[in-house]
Amino acid sequence: MATIVGLSGCAESLGRPAEAVVPEIAFHPCDGLPHEAIQAAKIDVRAGSRLSDEPANRSCSYRSRNPDYGVVISAIAETFTSVESSDRFNVLRETEIGGRSALVSDFRGGSACTVSVAIEPGILEFMIGYSELEDFTTVGAACDQATKVATTLAPFFPDHL
Repeated sequence: MATIVGLSGCAESLGRPAEAVVPEIAFHPCDGLPHEAIQAAKIDVRAGSRLSDEPANRSCSYRSRNPDYGVVISAIAETFTSVESSDRFNVLRETEIGGRSALVSDFRGGSACTVSVAIEPGILEFMIGYSELEDFTTVGAACDQATKVATTLAPFFPDHL
């Protein structure tokens, strides 16, 4: 850690901004959530589909049929504070899920609700869309369902992403 700080200070003294160190996320929701947990959350119409497998963002898409919706679960190297202060989200409320801090937010532009659960070194995010063409037509309905899915899966959350 001292080396990183030393290098940051060196870069700043040369007039260049220090580069932020982005932690690598080891947990992938497609692999890390057991099938029985996915069944309990009723998002098991098909096996999880990998959307992203980058070191700082690992995402998996699941599907429910009753009601009909998709949920994207992502392990992201983003801090809880950065989500809270981001202009990408309209934070609706702060809550606790599985003993961890969580933010329930409307994605700016009004198309999806996100529930972001703080798990070091980032967040585990649950995203459910809403529109007049979907089963969830309001942000409230999508957020209620995203919170239910996150709460059902909470006993299976990893200790560390």
